[in-house]
Amino acid sequence: MYADTDFFLAMLKSRDWLKASAIKAYGTYKGSIHTSETTFVELMLLSHKYGLDPVQVVADVMAITKTSDTTYLKAAYFIKENKVSVFDAFHAAHAGKEIISSDSVYDSWA
Repeated sequence: MYADTDFFLAMLKSRDWLKASAIKAYGTYKGSIHTSETTFVELMLLSHKYGLDPVQVVADVMAITKTSDTTYLKAAYFIKENKVSVFDAFHAAHAGKEIISSDSVYDSWA
């Protein structure tokens, strides 16, 4: 079962109007829930708005979806520790050690 951003926000926020529905859906589909990188990007964009720790958000979503791709954790770490934009963090996480970019945000990671 594919879950989008609203499901995960409802699960992760302490209060959400969809929380009861999300918990019920989780009970029904536990073990078969998956999502996409788009959801991770959206969650990172919204984590600041809702006062959520981006690293914890990613860890929780990875646990719910049984995702093992550490790219998402790397991006969340860059957002939290390096205070970079979500998109720059995802570029850095995918790039590894080297990246072709005129953006100086990557200079300290090389």
